[in-house]
Amino acid sequence: MPESKVNIALDGSPLDGGVLARLSRVEVRESDDGPTVAILRFRVAQEASGEIFPLDGDFFQPGTRVAVDLAAPGGLTTRMLEGFVTHLRPHFEGIEANCYVEVLAMDAVALLDAGERVATYEDVTDAEAATAVFDRYGLRGEVADTPARHQLEGQLLTQRESDWRFLRRLARRNGFCCYFEPDANNAGEVVAYFRPRALTDPPQADLTILREGANLKWIDFQHTMTGPVGAVGAAIDPLTKRLVRTGTRGAASPMGSEAAIAAVESGLGGAGADVLRTLLRDPVPADTAISQEGVSANDAAGFILQARGELDPALYRGLLRARRPVLIKGVGRRLAGSWYARSVRTVMDEGALTQTFVAERNALDPSGSEDFGQVAEEVQAQ
Repeated sequence: MPESKVNIALDGSPLDGGVLARLSRVEVRESDDGPTVAILRFRVAQEASGEIFPLDGDFFQPGTRVAVDLAAPGGLTTRMLEGFVTHLRPHFEGIEANCYVEVLAMDAVALLDAGERVATYEDVTDAEAATAVFDRYGLRGEVADTPARHQLEGQLLTQRESDWRFLRRLARRNGFCCYFEPDANNAGEVVAYFRPRALTDPPQADLTILREGANLKWIDFQHTMTGPVGAVGAAIDPLTKRLVRTGTRGAASPMGSEAAIAAVESGLGGAGADVLRTLLRDPVPADTAISQEGVSANDAAGFILQARGELDPALYRGLLRARRPVLIKGVGRRLAGSWYARSVRTVMDEGALTQTFVAERNALDPSGSEDFGQVAEEVQAQ
């Protein structure tokens, strides 16, 4: 029977076999709103000299590069992390067999969030500023365009935080995600993404329950039916002395046949709620910038359906990944269809692989264009 697989590399070389043999648990956390983090747990042993192996070795030092590869039983090997050692967490008990050390590693955010800087960016868009940050670290960027340009004589773009927090600020006001992933086609390379959620990318293989080919252990849903249903904002343009405002609608297409937020707005309004939108705090006081910020906030407000579940990768025959769409079926008509996998937690404990996830959606009912029935092997081969 196929087994789960794990490989660890330090500074480009395979981890020492004696250390790898003591690996008992691997956890990788991915999210579209934060860094990818790996937690590696090693059983420790007290040697005759009194040293603790591998804790007292020189394996895990500050700045050490770490690569983590995982494969589901019968699935393809996936590089989950290219990052750096960030923490060591030894744990001791009175029984030596219960003692271990955890090694924490983080993607490129470990470098981008290491310190703060003051910088200005003249005559650039947010996308061009993000590219400039990626260039500082030699990262290849996949950067989507942003509409507003910040002029020297107008609204100068200023940074007074770490590069990572600066990127997150720019991403948030444009409705973008910023994250780092290993390049699947170039080992050791990392791609820096600054772009909207990949809602229309080809979906991952079906997550299935209560049907033939089931691969979910359980799944819970939440449909939020409270306000606010969107956002509005206004500011005074300091150059033209004009009041500039956001719109009241987003631009994201529904992931199903019916946008879910419309029914909430109608229902709350009919019940007597006369204020249904939140206020944007300190939006950029310029026409194009505040318009984009309003669109982004209204798009985000529409994702009022959430799914949380646990997947068996052996039955899925692959690994679910965050930051991508995925199809869910076997849960009735209203909830079936394409969902956006916001975060995934992958755990291999003593060789057994499990995944838990959080997914979101802005619509009810399938759109009718879903290609249900694919398995992970077929999707990965495309």
